[in-house]
Order: sequence, then structure tokens, then C-alpha cells
Amino acid sequence: MSNGGPVAETIIAVLCGGHSRRMGGRAKATLTFADTTVLDRVLTSTAGLDLPRILVRAHERVVEDPELDAQLTATGLPLTRDRHEDSGPLAGLDAAFVATEAHRILLLACDLPFLTPTFLAWLLEQGRRESSVVPIDRKRRLHPLCAVYDKSCREELGLSLDTRRLRLQDFVRTIGARQLSPDSWSGFDPDERLLTNLNEPADYEAAQAMVRKW
Repeated sequence: MSNGGPVAETIIAVLCGGHSRRMGGRAKATLTFADTTVLDRVLTSTAGLDLPRILVRAHERVVEDPELDAQLTATGLPLTRDRHEDSGPLAGLDAAFVATEAHRILLLACDLPFLTPTFLAWLLEQGRRESSVVPIDRKRRLHPLCAVYDKSCREELGLSLDTRRLRLQDFVRTIGARQLSPDSWSGFDPDERLLTNLNEPADYEAAQAMVRKW
């Protein structure tokens, strides 16, 4: 990605889809949301951060989706693919590191429609102070798909993929990522929906209801 120019310290990598089994096989990036799509909401939240952005797709052996293909092409952003088949988000993080010489990556799932630029800017600042940082919510749930990963984690990342230890939460703990307590970022989330993700149809419907009430 450097093309001979200066290497970016940080890039943003958006994971744009694997099998989406829990969403009935429909690519979450293409889901309509308010007057746009879920992916476009995420990209809008990152547009003002003045950082290079890339999109990461599942391994090429995953069944193609013409609607998703068209949407990703329309963004005009660089696109890379997982090198490891059926290996989940860890493969996406690996693909992002391979595609760039950046020191750290802000890794985002494509199904986080309530992200805000101010929160992401704060998260990036935390990442500059620590090796890797991951928010944790009031239910003690880690959010490793809205987190900053330092390149120092790459050795463990490769080992985890090679040995098929694919649980992202386990990886986060193994690399010793700093967990950002909810009290440290609750000021960015007055409506308590900032890290809402869309794993299943019920999540999607609930998020749409939030928008209608807002």
C-alpha cells in the first residue's frame, strides 16, 4: 500500500463479510439502514479520520455475492482478501497486516452502524499509547472488532491461525491487549448503542427500531 511513499502509522481495515451464517447468508455490508447501507454507515464514521482505509473480504473460495461485489467496488477503496479459508476475523486481521506496512490497524466490523468519528478518534489515540486496545462494555463483553491492533501481535496472530485457535477473544487476551473500561468511553455513548452489532436478523430489526426512535 505504500507505493514507495511514506508508510502510514495507522490504517483502518473494515471486514466486509464471510459466510454471514447467522444473518441467513445475506452479506451484512449490503443491509439497508436508514437511507443508506450498514457498510456505508461505517465508512461515513471513518471518513473524517484522515487515515488510509482498506476493505477486507473473505477468502476467494467463499461463494461470490454480486450485490456485495458491486457495493465494494463502488466505494473506490482498496480491497484485499483473507489468505486463510474459513478462519473468521483473525484471517481478516492477518490479511490487513499483509496488505499494509502500517504499524497498527483500527479493525472494524462492517456491521457497527452507530459508530461515531469522535469515539473512533479517541480509540485511535488510546492505541497510540498502548500496543493493542479493545473496548469492553458494562456486561464485560469484549469488542475486538472495534479495536486497535499493533503489529507486535503478528507473531501470535500467525501462530493462532496455523494452529486453528480462532477465537478472537482468546487472541485478545493472549496478546495482552489493554481492555478499555466502559467508564473510559461512556461519554461517547449517551444512548448506549455505540457498539451495537448486527449478528442476527433480530439484531438488525432492533437497530432499525433504534433509528426510528432517534
